[in-house]
Amino acid sequence: MPGGTDEFLRRNQLTGGLHSQTSFTIRSFQFDLNGIDSVFSLSPTQIKNKFSNVFTAYQPFSIEQMYNTHHPYGWNDGSFIPSAGVSVRVTGGVQLKMGKFSLQLQPELVYAQNNSFETSFAAYNDTIWSRYYQWLNKSDIPERFGTSSYKKVFGGQSSIRYNTQNSSVGISTENMWWGPGIRNALVMSNNAPGFLHFTYNSIRPVETKWGIIEWQIVAGVLNNSGVLPPGINRRYITGSNGYLYVPKNEDTRYLTGMVFSWQPKWVKGLFLGFAKTSYQYKADISGIADILPLEGLIKSTSEKNKKKASLGSLFIRYVMPEEKAELYMEYGRSDKSANPVNVVFDNAYPRAYVAGMRKLLPSRNHSFIEVMGEITQIQLPASYGTPGIQSASSWYTHDYVRQGYTQMGQVIGAGIGPGSNSQMLGIAWVKGINKVGIQFERVLHNNDFYYKAFQESDDFRRHWVDLSSTVSADWKFKRILFSAEVAMIRSLNYEWWYLD
Repeated sequence: MPGGTDEFLRRNQLTGGLHSQTSFTIRSFQFDLNGIDSVFSLSPTQIKNKFSNVFTAYQPFSIEQMYNTHHPYGWNDGSFIPSAGVSVRVTGGVQLKMGKFSLQLQPELVYAQNNSFETSFAAYNDTIWSRYYQWLNKSDIPERFGTSSYKKVFGGQSSIRYNTQNSSVGISTENMWWGPGIRNALVMSNNAPGFLHFTYNSIRPVETKWGIIEWQIVAGVLNNSGVLPPGINRRYITGSNGYLYVPKNEDTRYLTGMVFSWQPKWVKGLFLGFAKTSYQYKADISGIADILPLEGLIKSTSEKNKKKASLGSLFIRYVMPEEKAELYMEYGRSDKSANPVNVVFDNAYPRAYVAGMRKLLPSRNHSFIEVMGEITQIQLPASYGTPGIQSASSWYTHDYVRQGYTQMGQVIGAGIGPGSNSQMLGIAWVKGINKVGIQFERVLHNNDFYYKAFQESDDFRRHWVDLSSTVSADWKFKRILFSAEVAMIRSLNYEWWYLD
């Protein structure tokens, strides 16, 4: 999710410093600069121009650097790629407003050293490789993006919009985050680079006689990574030609989706909502039911022919300003648009959830001690002997749209990826936007593959688990926000290898 200013605004809501109508379950990575500047008691960084009806301002300039010593680790970092070595991202830009029209240009320049690292357990036998290819053939999630350094310019947090008092319509490449989670979101997150999309969304909470609502409707295109999986020349007794690798359709994918949040007027601080997306190859679009987010309401020809993938979630967030705390949960399915009927009563094989809490404990000089935790469960049920589970697909993979739910080689939803689980606990000192803390996290990598590959052998020692301890700090000095973190990661059974 957005760090720094966005996290500060969400914490501010718990202390009563921000209007309680905002759900923080529909977030873009574009900020109202006037609102941010007012929080910091700064005047807007306006650019002088000769047109009195045109407002021009600088967008925040930032330089981010990341260094992974052994192998890639981390997620929710947008246009960064998973890589070893040094990675750098530079971004900045301008914002123009004329009447109800706005233009924001904030491209991102990314460089990654992309050093070599141990990948894909090359010494495994063909049986294990055949089972691993059940994921490689149904998703586009490279371990390494090529064999040389990586350089690319992205549209970043750029957009052109027409804005009314409560809503906005336009074209954008901004990252989005749907749902109440802090470390993971099931349907939409900033784990991958932003994709080009049309958007119609609320820009502030809208009051109705039933309560307060927020929404976003998007339609866009997803791009492929162009990186082939490892071992494409391996053979096994499968398919018509014996090769494990099955080439994918390289057509661009079309995505449509929506998210909706409602705060009932009868329960202050309670936010209820849902998120849903569907995606398919552009050549398979069969009508209006594919172009608009009508999955679950109208069944299109492509959906009937199983050429369309979908996923969705229901979520809840409860804010308690008097207790300076919040609770939240998101529950979803990877095979259809979630609604209360199929979430509760249908089979639970492709289900997943995110649940978490945050509490601020008052300390000295208007500061707080923040305690927070979050758990994410994405793997399928462990017992593959249960009828029906064998045919279930992992989250973010698909049998027909075989790049899966990805943008340029990275999952758009929960960054821990298909079949994975995580548990996080953090404690920090916070005062305003300043924050110093430590976070402990456990990530269990693709347990769906683990059970598929090793359950028959009764070898239960191969779970790939990362244990991390991360010290981080955000600190504001005048107009500059410094952020830093250092993490120590212990990888147990890396790449599912057990070493005695």
